[in-house]
Amino acid sequence: MKVFNVFSTLDFGGVESMALILAENNIPKINVSFVAISRGGRVSESISQCGFDVHVLNVASKIPSVRAIMALYFLFKCERPDVVHCRGGEANFHGIIASWLAGVPVRVAEEIGIPSHGFIAKVIFKLIYKASNGVVAISDAVKRWIVASGESPENKIRRIYNPVEVRCSHGEARESKQKNKFRIGFVGRLEPVKNPIALLKAAIQLLRKGIDIELWIIGDGSLNEDIRSEIKKYGFADHIRLFGYVDQPMNLVSQCDLYVQPSISEGFGLAVVEAMLCSVPVLASSVGGVPEIIDDNLTGWLLSDTGPEFIASRIEFLAALPSSELQAVGQKGRASVENRFSPNTYINALYDFYLSVNDF
Repeated sequence: MKVFNVFSTLDFGGVESMALILAENNIPKINVSFVAISRGGRVSESISQCGFDVHVLNVASKIPSVRAIMALYFLFKCERPDVVHCRGGEANFHGIIASWLAGVPVRVAEEIGIPSHGFIAKVIFKLIYKASNGVVAISDAVKRWIVASGESPENKIRRIYNPVEVRCSHGEARESKQKNKFRIGFVGRLEPVKNPIALLKAAIQLLRKGIDIELWIIGDGSLNEDIRSEIKKYGFADHIRLFGYVDQPMNLVSQCDLYVQPSISEGFGLAVVEAMLCSVPVLASSVGGVPEIIDDNLTGWLLSDTGPEFIASRIEFLAALPSSELQAVGQKGRASVENRFSPNTYINALYDFYLSVNDF
């Protein structure tokens, strides 16, 4: 089975990381290739090093792009894949139209988040999903949203959780924890939807109260300069570290006492699962697919509010707990996700879905 996976970009981010996991764990019955509509980068280079074909089209992926549709159309006509699997809004729009025009037998759209679609967008994606043989939702929450929005009927959608492969090291090169500081980790795009400013403000509130914490922010994005300005304004640079993009962020997260994900919207929660697989206790927003991952007060904690004051109050409470209690929650968290999101489980579920929507 020849499968082309279409992404908007293959640089860095949650969906791009999933592409690398797919390449590193592919099974012989699926011959996969990868397509980046606009640009490649770190992930596309890593996938190429794994020996897979990567097509970087270098055309604008903003909806609508006739150039993107035509570039994809000619690629599909030339390569003749059995399946085109498009991942995310821009990839879905351009990839499904192009694969339908090219006569690809199986066209799969995947919703990777919970979008804020207006009326026109809902109409457009209803047509896109209608031209698809099937739709993948990365969580039950995403599936419910697609159905509630009227974009696709429930019987056309399959919920398939993202694959997660933990990469946390415990070698001698690690920087050891400072026993007198409660260390908090965050990984994600520094964008409003991930809400890193609220976490930063929560940390500053705690530091101004004299609570000795340390915040590690791992990632890059449009809010980078705003975060730097906020740190400079309050003078807590020795307590708040910005690491930027890191290839293996869980090597840093594994050194933390608590992982916090304060997202305003979250289709799945990849970094949440990765932190749990590192046995780090997690405090995360009760949004999107996250409540499907965390059992509140048992395998982690859920935030019912994403404002700085509430986040600060929850961190203060957790920082006061005995370390043995935090570690116990971390161990329970790991046990709860260890096999649930494995790459093999994901790939087999995908293969079964492809077969269910077309008889090869």
